[in-house]
Amino acid sequence: MTHTHEDRIADRPQHLCAAYGCPLIGSMSSSTSGSTEWWCFAHFGVQGAQLQAITTELRSLEWLAQAVHDVRFHDKPGTEASRRAFALIEHQLALHQRPDLLWIRPSTEHQGEKRFRWLERLENALKAMLDAAGVLNPSSYQATLPIGGGAPSTFNQVGFDMPM
Repeated sequence: MTHTHEDRIADRPQHLCAAYGCPLIGSMSSSTSGSTEWWCFAHFGVQGAQLQAITTELRSLEWLAQAVHDVRFHDKPGTEASRRAFALIEHQLALHQRPDLLWIRPSTEHQGEKRFRWLERLENALKAMLDAAGVLNPSSYQATLPIGGGAPSTFNQVGFDMPM
């Protein structure tokens, strides 16, 4: 049995990004009249093969992508599900040697960090890793720039005939 695009959309939980296989929650849409296609911060505004390249890289960074998902998804602090998710996030961040991304909890020295600020830090770290992998902005790499700098031009690489 083969799956069509409609089947894949129907199988996907509605809170997830519209990019096939993306583990992040969809939070952006270009529609002003209602839409079933919501995109995560990494896929929003992206088209073509870059969609799958981003998803593939997100899957390789599952530990951080899942942390971003869970901080956004578990929006009711103090629940058992939220406590379990946050404990797993802390474990994964420690396992991947990223203590800089741990949630700054309230203590006697400071108020602590709001959840939305923590989510921003996690998303920014994920964006930086996606960018470093070349999937968010592949033209930003010096190796792809022509000698002399500037944006790479594909005009001279494309052959076409114009009527005389």
